[in-house]
Amino acid sequence: MTNDQYEQINLEVLKRIRPKKEERKELERKYQDLENRIEEILNKNKIPSKIMLSGSFSRDTWLSGNRDIDLFIILPYESEFQPEEILATIKKDFKLNWIKKHAKHPYLFAIYEGIEIEIIPCYEFHPDRPLKSAGDRTQKHKEFIIQNLPTGTNDEVRLLKQFMRGIDVYGAEIKIHGFSGYLTELLIIHYNGKFIEVLKNASKLGTEIIIFKENLEVDPERYKDDTLIVIDPVDDNRNVASALNEYTLAKFIAAANAFLKKPTIDFFFAKPIMMSKSKIMEMENSPIVFSATLQPEPDIADDILWGQLRRFEKSVERYLTEERVKPIIIDSIITNNEIMTILITLEETTPPYKWKIGPLPHMNAQEEFLIVHKKNPNIILGPLIIDGRWKLLEKQKKITIPEVIRNGLEKNVIVKPSHLKLKQLKVLTGKELIKKIADDNEKIIFLYNALKGKPHYL
Repeated sequence: MTNDQYEQINLEVLKRIRPKKEERKELERKYQDLENRIEEILNKNKIPSKIMLSGSFSRDTWLSGNRDIDLFIILPYESEFQPEEILATIKKDFKLNWIKKHAKHPYLFAIYEGIEIEIIPCYEFHPDRPLKSAGDRTQKHKEFIIQNLPTGTNDEVRLLKQFMRGIDVYGAEIKIHGFSGYLTELLIIHYNGKFIEVLKNASKLGTEIIIFKENLEVDPERYKDDTLIVIDPVDDNRNVASALNEYTLAKFIAAANAFLKKPTIDFFFAKPIMMSKSKIMEMENSPIVFSATLQPEPDIADDILWGQLRRFEKSVERYLTEERVKPIIIDSIITNNEIMTILITLEETTPPYKWKIGPLPHMNAQEEFLIVHKKNPNIILGPLIIDGRWKLLEKQKKITIPEVIRNGLEKNVIVKPSHLKLKQLKVLTGKELIKKIADDNEKIIFLYNALKGKPHYL
């Protein structure tokens, strides 16, 4: 990669993601209007507090088109008011279509004149006192980034964010398990204010602990289950990267290395896929077996929904594996008020046989096991001792993937998340599935990409 290639790509990307002057002015005006309205409500209800703008807009690391405002209502540490009371007051006095959400703390979400807004109550941050809410650190996060992000490197953060968006690893929420906006800013600070330095050091991520205080001692054992350790500069006991999982980090490392060898703008912006009859035929004739569950989307917060959905996926994967059908991919998409969970396997059915595991030879249950299976006509091998215990190989009826899933649900072996409407769940496979989702562009492209498998930039 030459410097000229790199700079040219950077310029092209920044033209698309750097906010224009008019966009900045509009968002600033909306913020001032919103702040005034919230301040008026707080004063009217005699709630002592401060209002703080946070998020990437406040730090000038936001991307064009991301029209969102995060407002923190900071209560005195000893305030008599609870966050829930603040949210209830705002909902009552500020008539908007509010959605109450809850990540690590409760907050309100709404669309205000075309802008996504979040109202997050928290308390004053004191490093020597226990946190009263998870949002308390945020005020210090903003302060640290503004003080430590090298002058003129805001665009370097933008490049890293867009690169991560382009390869689908941006976002710490359960749906992605990726890099948060704050984490991307910290990585730019750590790697000398350069996007390219983050990419060059990507392969080292996960093998070293990133800290921002000299001589800070960190016990790796405390974070042994975390994929990447980046100690929060405002809280020595917190790993900013705790949400990141191995799969997402691996995707980032692979893309970073590929970009360094052959940089293209495709890493930042995936080329749109136009479905066609030839692509549909390609999917229908795929040697890979694909199925999907379809169910209505419940009216609950995204973080709760995706938490339940990921648990459902893991449960389906575990049950299929037990039935000797190992999924290659299980993933979900939510579009048009419907959840589609795809399952990609090599097998169309369960195998024609299964192992039955018996007792250890010294156990009393040995005799019963041998008597029960003495005249079993379905046994094709055994009983015999393998790896120190009795086992036998037994013929079984082959079952299709949809039947396996339905059986698992009926037997309550597959976890049924409380908010998912599994009674209305449908399981479709192959051409039947394609026909069902053919008119839903997002679903059909999601399935096409899954069957294709390789990253879009290759």
